[in-house]
Amino acid sequence: MNIPKVRPLSYGTVFDNVRIIGRLLAPEGLTWTTELPPDGPQLPFILHLSCMAHYTPHVPFIAQRILQKMDIACPILGGPENCCGTLHEHFGDRTLAQQTARIGITGFRRAKPTTVLSICPDCDEMFSKHMPQSKSFHHSNVSELFIENLDRLKPLMRRLDRRVVVHIHDHNDSRKRDAENVETILGAIPGVEIVKANSRRGPGAHCQILAPMPKDEQSAMFQEAVALGADTLVMPYHSCYRQHIKMELQYPIKVEHYLSVLGAAVGVEVEETYKRLRLLDDVDKSVAALRPKFEPLGYTDAQIRPLVEWAIYC
Repeated sequence: MNIPKVRPLSYGTVFDNVRIIGRLLAPEGLTWTTELPPDGPQLPFILHLSCMAHYTPHVPFIAQRILQKMDIACPILGGPENCCGTLHEHFGDRTLAQQTARIGITGFRRAKPTTVLSICPDCDEMFSKHMPQSKSFHHSNVSELFIENLDRLKPLMRRLDRRVVVHIHDHNDSRKRDAENVETILGAIPGVEIVKANSRRGPGAHCQILAPMPKDEQSAMFQEAVALGADTLVMPYHSCYRQHIKMELQYPIKVEHYLSVLGAAVGVEVEETYKRLRLLDDVDKSVAALRPKFEPLGYTDAQIRPLVEWAIYC
């Protein structure tokens, strides 16, 4: 991980980087709220934009627009102010991790929601771990809502001729459920053929920068997918998507988040700026591509370059 040298690594540094890069990579039309007012309106559904998902903001935006197609209004709540505490736990600050998770849960309660939806496996696990017994809302991965409403989704779907391998994580029941949900959703799309592969399994709860899928296993997964005639390797999580996108430079196969595939099926397509920049395979070109966005905000190449290296070329 290439951390900017201008400041020592700290929560402030990490969260500032999240804020900046998330703003630069956000698709046109994406908005989110960082703090809900205590006296605001009731919001039956809330979509939580986790900290690290700011690096791939098209993912929650696609989820929100699919929900709109289903006539479900779902504002996005995100930013470091709503961290689940996973980062703090990773650094060994378990007490702070618990406090952070409970602050996030309290923030959700302000809107008196019935359901809070997640796109992140870490958030799923942390909020579940620290949820009070007297919880006032249901918290789940957004894939569960799509499964519950599959009959509403199916009439919206158009045919997609895809032959896909689904990358999975199955180290606990929650991740197994996510894997089943993703395959069920993709299997409902006309024209999508799911091909079973022996090397599709990733380590732990999800692929990540600090403990990525080993390179030999990653290569084996892509080689097998190509040998099976797949045209797409589908990722269940934004972190897996980030790790594996660069493999498009080596193999004739697309890497897509499952929500991108579902979005395409129901007529929702959003620019994937992260992928576009990573496939330039050149940090300087990526910085130049972002310059029209960051210069009006007062940032310089020297400030943005380490963020691009850290977030996109990790």
